[in-house]
Amino acid sequence: MSDYEEEVFEDQEEQEEQEENDFEKGSRPEDGKVRYGNVIYLKHDATGKYLTSVDGENYEEGSGQQKVFTGDDDDDDSQFLVIPLAGKEDQMSYEVGFDDQFRLEHVATGCYLHSHPDILSPVTHQQEVTCFGGGDASDENDTWELQAFPEHEYEEGDYLWHLDIPVVIRHVMTGQTLHSHEESIDDDKYEVTGYVGTDDNDKWQAV
Repeated sequence: MSDYEEEVFEDQEEQEEQEENDFEKGSRPEDGKVRYGNVIYLKHDATGKYLTSVDGENYEEGSGQQKVFTGDDDDDDSQFLVIPLAGKEDQMSYEVGFDDQFRLEHVATGCYLHSHPDILSPVTHQQEVTCFGGGDASDENDTWELQAFPEHEYEEGDYLWHLDIPVVIRHVMTGQTLHSHEESIDDDKYEVTGYVGTDDNDKWQAV
């Protein structure tokens, strides 16, 4: 490596280190790219509703854990913090891209977006999705993976998670996709489930 190349490399390292030092956990995406440590809203593409959970609202059947649904408002109950898997905290501030795994922490309650096999959702009897745990109380059922929607045309060579672009969020433990549809669980709240396969109801946008 030449002296010039070494200098450029050192400058890049210093810039990356400075960006990490400047990064604030819980901040909103500033450049349209989602990073570990950012707070986002997840908007369901087909219905325009927001992934939501509310403290004290639990499923009456199934696991009895905290409900997850889609609602009309992008408020405190629909904020989620994108965080690395346990033991990978050094990834904080890194950009998230396709095939990357992460957890979604519900900001208002501190619990994790969660799913599990063999427990059915209340309306359509697909796979139940909940908010559960929090802090160090986390397991493999809290792990999700970002995937491209098969029929969407993304910018060539760009594999990063951008705001306002449809993506698929897949539950790693069971392989099912985060899904919603016009099936009401209560008034204007739509059911959220894990779904086998991929269709238009599996598209979400970080906003």
